Amino acid sequence: MPFTSMDDLVSETTGGKFWRNDWNKITGGSAYTAGRWYDFSGLGGSPVANAWAGTALTYTPCDESTGNGTQIFGLRHGGNVSTDTKHILNVASVTAVATGVPGILMLVDMQGYWPTISCNTLSAQTLSGTPSPRYTNGVGLRLYPVLTAVNGATAQNFACNYTDQDGNTGNTLPVTVSMTASSVVGHIPTSGTAANNYGPFLPLANGDYGVRNVASVTMSAANTGTMALVLARPLLTLPITTASVAGERDLVNQLPSMPRVYDGACLTWLYFAGSATAASTNFYGSVDFGWG
Repeated sequence: MPFTSMDDLVSETTGGKFWRNDWNKITGGSAYTAGRWYDFSGLGGSPVANAWAGTALTYTPCDESTGNGTQIFGLRHGGNVSTDTKHILNVASVTAVATGVPGILMLVDMQGYWPTISCNTLSAQTLSGTPSPRYTNGVGLRLYPVLTAVNGATAQNFACNYTDQDGNTGNTLPVTVSMTASSVVGHIPTSGTAANNYGPFLPLANGDYGVRNVASVTMSAANTGTMALVLARPLLTLPITTASVAGERDLVNQLPSMPRVYDGACLTWLYFAGSATAASTNFYGSVDFGWG
């Protein structure tokens, strides 16, 4: 059960039901473009980089203890605690690089992904596998594509066919969603400042507030590159505004308080570049967890 009072929170966490994770990520050899979103899970640092392992077009589940089955790339948060419930108590992050700010970090629970989707075909690509999300019926789960090999300059629109939180199949995106060419692996190509860019998540059909599964994806034109389509639950955002000054959130006293972290959660960061972020920019942060 969750904490019943501040006294209970203090008693439980000081009694050993507490975990702190310090993480560090370094952007790659290419600069990030202002106004775009990027997935930090594939970056070097701690935890190790997600190499998007798995069979092409087949759902790969992700969790804390096994990662994607090849790399354990998520932030460790203390293991399974059932029948207790685990919550985030504090978060912080800082960069010493001037172009790394302003920016926004978003912590997500990556349920899994479909890897090696080709950007070089106009045909619908059928996705296989059935997610078993940590959130009932996929409520609150969102989708975002991540470049796993750079794409070219050919203009493309992105479409997908998915199952919503109520089990309705055949749902499609309600608007045209355009992909922005990028030479950066880890870029969320449907995000940016161009017309029909949306980010970080793909827009869902009117009335939808979750995703259970995805049947297929289709590109409007052939291009180069590959991507993964990620199924994730956003947990919190953390603005960082000033170089060498930590952005912090006290999630015990601020509302909404103490986002829940489910057993097995695979926690990774997304990053919104508020300015042109230089290559090899270092980000450091910490997350405090408690359960009771």
